[in-house]
Parts: sequence; structure tokens; C-alpha cells
Amino acid sequence: MSTQFQSPGHSGDSARSIGGDLVATMKRTFIPVILPLVAMWVMFILSLVLGNWFNRSLALNARDLSGLIGILFMPLLHGGFAHLIGNTMSWLVLGGMTSMLTKRFTTVMVSLWLLSGAVLWLIGTPWVCHGGNCVVNHVGASTVIYGFAAFIVTYAILARRFLAMLFGIVVAFVYGISMLIGMLPITPGVSWTGHLAGAVAGVAVAFFFTKEARAQRQVGTSSAAELAAPPQTTGRSRRRNKPEDSDDGMEIDYSKYL
Repeated sequence: MSTQFQSPGHSGDSARSIGGDLVATMKRTFIPVILPLVAMWVMFILSLVLGNWFNRSLALNARDLSGLIGILFMPLLHGGFAHLIGNTMSWLVLGGMTSMLTKRFTTVMVSLWLLSGAVLWLIGTPWVCHGGNCVVNHVGASTVIYGFAAFIVTYAILARRFLAMLFGIVVAFVYGISMLIGMLPITPGVSWTGHLAGAVAGVAVAFFFTKEARAQRQVGTSSAAELAAPPQTTGRSRRRNKPEDSDDGMEIDYSKYL
């Protein structure tokens, strides 16, 4: 009979490795969420120094060729400190949720950013404005924030993943009513078309990424069937066959520490 002795430092090394992976995962998940916020605050401070020049020159003006630049810069601009604070909190919560659902947060965010801006450029500033309730120069990150919310809820419905469904329920109950109101032309000075454009972009991007999620599930089902067949594969081989781009952005492979 042989007895295996475990080095006293082995468990400590594993704990440090797991901790290091967790820190790296947190950085990979949340730094892409925070960096755009830093850019928003920098632009806001510069706009105070330069006398609101950015908001006049870089805002999105619907169906105006000079307003196309706003597709890129509009989410970085804000009309005041309260506007920026409100969007900062919503960006952290909804952007953080989105980043936890997919490792491709940057791709999702850029897709929402550009698509919502393009849709707003087409539909913003309605041709007929009732009672002067018409926004000409659109600024603010609300388009992308509404895109995050719509992405989370749509993805939860279509992908049927536990974390996505949990986040979808939270978004629906916490933000649902206020966001629905925000997409209606009832609040003067609020770009309701921007909110609507963001929601449209969120649904569209979620449908695109859900197709890939379904393909990954089909690959996973095929892999499971192959593993049930007589030819045996090792645990290392099974991990190698697993789709690399899991939708769970917070996933850590703890098996390598066992």
C-alpha cells in the first residue's frame, strides 16, 4: 500500500492561483465597462473648460450630414452634472451585467454604440414636433444604456441561461417602467427617440449573439454525445473540445487546480 503526501504549500499555491485568476477575470470583465465612463467624465470636464463647445459641435443632429459625427461622440457628451451622474450609475449596473454575460463585451458595446447612433440619426427629431417637445442636438449615453437593458432582457429570453434570466428579471422589475416611459414623447427636453433607438439596437444585437449561443449549445450537445460513445477521452481532452468563447464572462476553470 502506498500513501501520497501532499506538500503543505500546495493548497496555499492553489489558493493564490485561484485568487490571481479571479482578480484577472474581474479586471477583464469590468475594466472595459469603466474606461468609457472615464472618457465621459474627461469630456464633461473639458466641456466646462471650453464653454460647452463639444456639445455644440459633436452632438448628433438627425438627418444632417454634419450630425453624423454624433454617432461616435454623442454617448460621451452630457447636458449637465445630474445627467452625467444618472448615466454613470446606470452604465455601471447595466454595463456590468452585460459584461458578466459575455466575454465579448467590447464587441457588444461597440455594436450597440454604433447601431443605436445610426438608428437615432434616421429617426431622431421627428419631422412633426408637438408643443415644442423636440430635441435637435442629441447628447448622452442613454442610447447605449437602453441598448444594454434591451440586450439583457432579450438575451435572457432567447438564450435561456440562468445568469442571463436572473439579470433579465432584475432589469425588467427595476428599470422596466421607467424605461418604457423614457421611450414615449411625454417629457420635454428628453431624447425619447434616442432611448427608442437604443432599445432597438439592444434587441438586434441580442438576436445576433443568441444565434452564436445556440450554435455553441449544439456543439456542446454533440460533444456530450461523443463522450458517451465507447472511445474514451481524458478530462484534459474534454476541456480542449469545449467551445472557447463561453457566454459566461465570469467563468474560471478551477479544474486545473485539482
